[in-house]
Amino acid sequence: MMLTTLLLVALSATQVVDEARTGPDSPAGLSPESLTAPPLMTSPEACPPEAEARYNEGFDALIRGKDSEASEAFAEVLSVCPQHPYASELGRLTRARLKPGAKLAQAAVYENTERRSGGAVASLTVVQTLHGATQGLLLCAIAECRDQNYVAASMLGAGAGVTSALLLSQGGITSGQAAVINSGTVWGFWFGIASMLAFDLEDDDALGAVIVGGASFTGVGVLLANLVNPTAGQVSMANSGGLWAGVVTALFLATSESDNTKSFFAAELAATSAGIIGFAVLSRSLPVSRGRMLLIDAGGIVGGLLGASTMYTFAGGNDGDNGDAILISAGVGALGGLALTAYLTRNFDAPRLPQVMLTPTLMGREGAGMALAGQF
Repeated sequence: MMLTTLLLVALSATQVVDEARTGPDSPAGLSPESLTAPPLMTSPEACPPEAEARYNEGFDALIRGKDSEASEAFAEVLSVCPQHPYASELGRLTRARLKPGAKLAQAAVYENTERRSGGAVASLTVVQTLHGATQGLLLCAIAECRDQNYVAASMLGAGAGVTSALLLSQGGITSGQAAVINSGTVWGFWFGIASMLAFDLEDDDALGAVIVGGASFTGVGVLLANLVNPTAGQVSMANSGGLWAGVVTALFLATSESDNTKSFFAAELAATSAGIIGFAVLSRSLPVSRGRMLLIDAGGIVGGLLGASTMYTFAGGNDGDNGDAILISAGVGALGGLALTAYLTRNFDAPRLPQVMLTPTLMGREGAGMALAGQF
């Protein structure tokens, strides 16, 4: 009897609660599967669909860090729908992020954040040891040393290279600083050899051009490492600019019927110099990582091979004219591969920061509240 009474009371209470929840002034019962995010507070007058679509485009641009596109989108939304509840605030946010102070803060966070590392010291030591040994051999060749003296000269030069590397890296050195010094050494030898061929130098003058080129450009690298303090990505961009300018120029010059070695290497000197300087200046306003530059270089290689192989497949390689066409196709393919890879990797170095947004919402029964949304 007692158990029956308790069951009747429980069923009655349940029925009262269900009726209270499903009454005319109450929302229908909700299951966990039917729950959705609380709706955003709507404006007094609904905006046209095109304004909402443009607002979504602006919001997407904002979270991707494209502040200029986002600012334009929010301005267009407000011109069509001035009462939009969020476009004005987000537009103010994007304009603030576009101010010079914000750009400087962003640069301080994302750019030139390399730290001193042992790997940078090791790379500098290895390259400069080889540099010193090479300089010792060249000096010994000028002095017309005996055969056994070449070994001693190379050992002395290697020792000088190690000593100079350790002195330069006292207190630590970043990978960008090591890269610019080592790049100066490599480019110095290239310019020395190219100058020797462009100006038809012989004997001691030819060796002297290589020695001066390696030493002087290494000194330029040391100055840049201390005065400019570039990142590894900036050095990679400058190196790639000089490398591809020289390669593409060589491919196009190879189609000429002229066999003038002086003109060829003079043009190579001009092309590589322009490529290095131009991309070094560009790297100051277009930060890029070493990883992205390696991908772009790989795209240039693939593009050049694809251009050459495609022309060879359709035109054949036996005729001299077809050979010139293959070289031109390789150069054009390399340029196309570089451009395409640079575009495809445009977001490769995008900062991965949490994007957080606080918006008003409707919660519960006619209750106002705030919702926190973000991308982490």
